[in-house]
This record gives sequence, structure tokens and C-alpha cells, in this order.
Amino acid sequence: MTTNPLLALLCADESGEDARIIEAALEQFALTGVRRTSTDDIARRAGVNRATLYRRLGPKGDIVGAAFLYEAGRVLGEIESGLGDVETDDLGEYVVRFFTITLTALRENRLLHQLLEVDRDETLRSLTLGAGGVLQLASAFVAERIERIRERSGGSTDPAEIEALSGVLARLTQSLLLTPDGPPVVQTSAQMRVFAEAVLVPMITGVR
Repeated sequence: MTTNPLLALLCADESGEDARIIEAALEQFALTGVRRTSTDDIARRAGVNRATLYRRLGPKGDIVGAAFLYEAGRVLGEIESGLGDVETDDLGEYVVRFFTITLTALRENRLLHQLLEVDRDETLRSLTLGAGGVLQLASAFVAERIERIRERSGGSTDPAEIEALSGVLARLTQSLLLTPDGPPVVQTSAQMRVFAEAVLVPMITGVR
């Protein structure tokens, strides 16, 4: 899976300290909300001093961005494990599964539910106005899948087209997650299938 530079940096952190601090920040956010969490709270939960926290991850705004990006990377890893590689001859069914697994994983994310409960306004702000890095990471993940699918379907593998499409799909998923009551109606697995077959399969495979 293609990673954002931040995630690459975390992977290169052999001590695991950066990841441990970010995980502590996420735990604290889930308890007290993003707005009410201070850098002292994060440092205390991570077992480091404030100077170390700042040196490794920067001010609170940077830590918040890193934490949401880290969680997005973890969720994408779960989706990748559940979906597997593009090996099936039934590409339409693969796209349906891709959409269903992705939307279900996001909607059932325990951390997201906790954050929305304790600090809804700030969480929504982080997932909209502050979600550029998360959308970039998700778009790169989707782009890799589209390219593999189109190599099998015979659809266009033009990088610019795939990049544009993957960005649109990442934003679509964001909208479906944050505004579940609006159209299109994709609450059940049957509704997800209908939408995916009618809209996403031709878009992603490039075959109409």
C-alpha cells in the first residue's frame, strides 16, 4: 500500500516511540475530545515529557493531524487485509466487495464513534477542513486498486485519469461516512450492492 511520508517516517521509527505517542494521543482524544486535550495530557499518557513530545511530533495541531492520519492508515490496512489482492475474474464483484468492506469498516470504527460522542464539532472539523492528508492517503490507496483492476479489465490506465477518479471516490466515501442520511441511500449491504453495481463498477473498471 502506498503510504504518506508521515506513515513512512513512522515505519522507519525503529524504537516505535512516535507511534506509541500517537496511539496515546488517540486514546486521550477518545476520552476527553480533541479540543479539551492538552499536550501535557498526551505527554503524560505517553510517558514522555512535553519537550520530547514537541521535538518528535511538533505542536498540538501537528499531533492531531498525525493521529488522524495514523488511524486512517491503520483502517486502510484492515480494509486491505479483508479485501485481498485483485485475483478474481469477476471484477464487478470485487468492486462491490471493495465498496462494502470500506464503508462498513469506516462506519463501525470504534474510535470514530468515541470521538464523535465526546467532541463532535472538533472531530467533524478534523474530518473535513483538516482532512487533506487523510484524503490524500485514501486516494493513493484507491488509485493502486483501480490501476490493478483496469490492468485486468482492459480499461484505461492513464495516471491522470486514475488520480482524478481516486480523489473523487475518496471524497465520496468521506461524504457517505459523515452524511449518512443523504442520498444515495446505502445503509444496508443490499443497497451498497445496488449502488456499487450501477455506479462504481463501470467507473472503476473503465468498462461500460
